[in-house]
Amino acid sequence: MLIALGVTLLFGILRVVNFVHGELVMLSAFAVWFVGVDQGWPMPLAIMAAVIVAALVGIACQKFLFKPLHYEILNCFIVGIGASFAIRSASWAIFGPEPQAIPAMLPGVVNMGGVFMAKQRLLAAGVCVVLAVLLYVFLHYTKPGTAMRAVEQDREAAMLMGINPESVYISAFVISAALAAVGGAMLGSVFGVDPEMGAEPLLKAFIIVQIGGMGSIAGTVIAGLFIGIADSVTGTLLGGELAFIIDFAILMLILIVRPRGLFGYDV
Repeated sequence: MLIALGVTLLFGILRVVNFVHGELVMLSAFAVWFVGVDQGWPMPLAIMAAVIVAALVGIACQKFLFKPLHYEILNCFIVGIGASFAIRSASWAIFGPEPQAIPAMLPGVVNMGGVFMAKQRLLAAGVCVVLAVLLYVFLHYTKPGTAMRAVEQDREAAMLMGINPESVYISAFVISAALAAVGGAMLGSVFGVDPEMGAEPLLKAFIIVQIGGMGSIAGTVIAGLFIGIADSVTGTLLGGELAFIIDFAILMLILIVRPRGLFGYDV
């Protein structure tokens, strides 16, 4: 859900599908590993470093990839795929194929009614919920958030009211990258870090965003929780290999009934 929120935020404001988002997750996880594990800095500082790295890469994508293409959806789609493969290939060359481990920020397990759950997973879930609430508050109760929603609804009208769309676009990329960075840090601490780690979360994020509706924050949150529960039930009863099959089956059923997703916009 946290990674999908960054995808849907950019689409809602710019109508851009950012395929580099998965690589931001991967680069952020490597930043956390390098700063927090290899260099031995405190983990909160490592996560801050990951947010900075992701934000800089996000701004670079906005400035040098999407802005020159005038945010045209098909061209950005194609360029984003190419940039994603380029970053992933460079990561293989720089970091190597060996996966790296990020120690749990909250080690240990808890017994919840006879079910043992890792504290790190509970921490990741809690961080996700807090950031989702903060994003909602930011978009609805702050001036920059109101400017983002104004640009999303009517770019020309927002310009007439004195809002600079390019500033809004940069802010959107920074927030999206920050969400990817925290998601990458949480993901890396649970599953490990390697150059391919961003591909599966990005695919699952697109499934969540399509189910919830492209551009809908509420739809992404609901769909993220729904897919998470479906994955857990499928993995427990049938094995993890069938999780993606169930996810795609849910996606197809919902899109047949409601092509724009649960809360999506007509594009």
